[in-house]
Parts: sequence; structure tokens; C-alpha cells
Amino acid sequence: MTFSEQIVYGMTKPSKYKEILELKKRRFVLYVFVLVIALAIMSYAIPTAAIITGFGGFEKLFTKNLAPLEFCQGELNIERPFDMSIGYAHIVVDSSEDVVTSDKIHKDGIYYAVGKQKLTLAYCLDGKILQKQDVNLNLLLPEGFNNQALCNMIPGIYTFLVLGFFVTALGFFLRYGFYTLLIAVCVNAMSKRINTGLSFGKVFTLCFYGQSLAMVVSNVNFALGLLPSMIVSIIGFFVTIHFITTALISMSKINQV
Repeated sequence: MTFSEQIVYGMTKPSKYKEILELKKRRFVLYVFVLVIALAIMSYAIPTAAIITGFGGFEKLFTKNLAPLEFCQGELNIERPFDMSIGYAHIVVDSSEDVVTSDKIHKDGIYYAVGKQKLTLAYCLDGKILQKQDVNLNLLLPEGFNNQALCNMIPGIYTFLVLGFFVTALGFFLRYGFYTLLIAVCVNAMSKRINTGLSFGKVFTLCFYGQSLAMVVSNVNFALGLLPSMIVSIIGFFVTIHFITTALISMSKINQV
């Protein structure tokens, strides 16, 4: 079985799972790696690249879109407030107050809110601030920090974005690995009851394949915003259960007699 067939069968043909489970473990590891990387590209890399292209790159952003700013004598001054979102990261710069107020932190995601004297790091979910921390700017910025200094940081910003890509991929791996574990614990009992002869490790692998299609569809829908996420998640759950039960029944030794 080729790797491309493994991907297609894993997402669309539970009747082929018996053959897939006979592949070497490294083929499953490769499948997981490719899948989480693809999800990270869809949900992080493409939207982030689109946003950066939209404002013409960071150099144009810092020199033309962002108003002149300067950090002097422990205070940051910017001619007009700045507000921008890149994926789940939100950047707010407003020197009209010492600290950016909570009413400007309302979108879901991570906030980097810079006031006249403090940087506020916050995490917002469902319109509520779950975590918040203020840091004095004089601990972060050198005297005379300005737009040109921001331009000098561009290589580091891109490095941070690349790191964010791999963190996103790791997040997908941990999230879906945990979901698969929960499903596998329940499915393992069913597997024993119908006498498939599968070990728990094989059941886990089968369950991961079973939810592959739901993973891709739900994240594509989230990126494009086509349907409410809850509806897609519910449909994806039932598709996953259908795939898993179909595969188990086809592998049942009772049915093979």
C-alpha cells in the first residue's frame, strides 16, 4: 500500500483499516505527522501569510501603516492608536493611557496590548479575559526605541511566527491524541466484546484513522467560516463513530467464520 493510498483509505474507507493496521508503525507515525502539519498549514500558515501579504509585509507595516512611535523616559508615545490581528494574536498600541483598558481586550485569542507605561499580556476566550499580566515597558524596551527599531526586529518576528507554526502543529497532535485516547478506551471494550483480537495499541491507531476525516473537515470549515463549528463537530463525531464501528465489525472474527 502506497502512502497516498494510506491517506485516502484512512480518511474514506474504514473497510480498508484491517490492511492499514498491518502496516509498520513508522507508517502510522508518518501519517500522524503529515496530518498535523497539514492542519497547521490550513489553520495557521495560510491565514497568517494572507494577513501579512494584505498589509504588504512588516517593513511597510512599521514604516507606513504604524504611526510614528518612540519610547522616551519610561513612556511610549504613538501619534494614533494601532490595532491589528494576526490569526489568534492581537496587537494593540495605545499611549492615551498608562495601561490598555480591558474593554479593548474582547476578541478570542492572545493579546499584546501596549499602553504608555505597560505591556499587557492577556488571554481572552468567549469575550472573557482568563489570564492577564502587566509588565513595565522600561524592562522591555531600550531608550529611544522607535519604528526603525521595530524594522530591525523583523527577522526575529518571522522566527517567532515559524515557531508558532510548530507549536500549532504540536497542539493539534496533543489535542487529537487526547481525543483518540478517550475514544479508544471506550472502543477497546467493544473490540473485545465482538472478538476482533486487536490490542489496545491497534485500537488507538484505528480510532485515530477513524477521526481523520472529521479533523480535516472541521478545520477547513473553521478556516473558511462556512458553517457553525458546533454543527460540523457534531456531524464529524457521528462520522467518526460510523467509521470506527464499520471497521470493527469488518474485523470481527465472528463475521470471518
